[in-house]
Amino acid sequence: MFSRFEFILTETFLSLRRHPGMAFAAIACVMASLFVGGLVGLIVVNAQQLVDTAMEKVRFDVYFHPETSRHKAWKAYKRIIAMPEVDADGTVFISKEKGFAIFAKDEPQLEQLVGNPLPDSIQVKPAGLNNIKLLKETLSKWPDVEKVDDMPTISSFLLNASNGIKKAALVLGLILAVLALIIIHHTIELTIFARRKEIHIMALVGATPGTVGLPFLLEGMLYGLLGAAISVGLLAAGYSYSVQQHATLYKVQLVPLPLVITLGALLLLVSGVVLGLFGSLGSVVKYLHRPKSRITNA
Repeated sequence: MFSRFEFILTETFLSLRRHPGMAFAAIACVMASLFVGGLVGLIVVNAQQLVDTAMEKVRFDVYFHPETSRHKAWKAYKRIIAMPEVDADGTVFISKEKGFAIFAKDEPQLEQLVGNPLPDSIQVKPAGLNNIKLLKETLSKWPDVEKVDDMPTISSFLLNASNGIKKAALVLGLILAVLALIIIHHTIELTIFARRKEIHIMALVGATPGTVGLPFLLEGMLYGLLGAAISVGLLAAGYSYSVQQHATLYKVQLVPLPLVITLGALLLLVSGVVLGLFGSLGSVVKYLHRPKSRITNA
């Protein structure tokens, strides 16, 4: 068992030494694909953070009828904060006295001149942008509610931006994954073609398909791992510099480096190995499933 394992490892690294040009091209292509994928991921993560930060400030106001008593308004407030679509911590009851004080803070004598025409109101913080439309429709039907008001342009923009970021990330991720698979597939295919005589000899002396194919699978996984490791190093250095520059020049706080590198590095390394495995698997299976006469010339 150990001798077979040793043989497979020897064959894997032997291929790297014999074909350094193809190995370098495969690693470089995988590195480029994963680097672009990681870069897109960093952009998406930080863009999503900006959207989430802006979402934290989204509110809409619920105004009661002027004749609605304080007791009824307060009961309505309790019902609202109990709703699952509402962020209770960010939802505030605003009495008509407090509302008028805010409105007339620069003219304290205004209430004495015109009185206080404002009703009690509630500033509602939705648990998510997707909940705003449903909440507005529900609350506007309550008998004590006179009007529900918000800034639909801002909320719609944030919702569209959030959905657009997620869709763009998914599409770009799929495109880059397919490109990496194609690159590794053709690289391993060329390697198998270059070593077809050695494989023919191995088949003649009784080597199993597993013994023949495993070195190429490991080779593809190694390409993916090395490409991912290089891309992680480049992204870590570039992102560290970018975080410092944004904090110093633009006073913008990007997603913290340790969190991004820890999760991102693990994801890229695993992605590199998986892409290498499946990219090489296609070439190996394609070769091993050729007619027997093509392998042994028998």
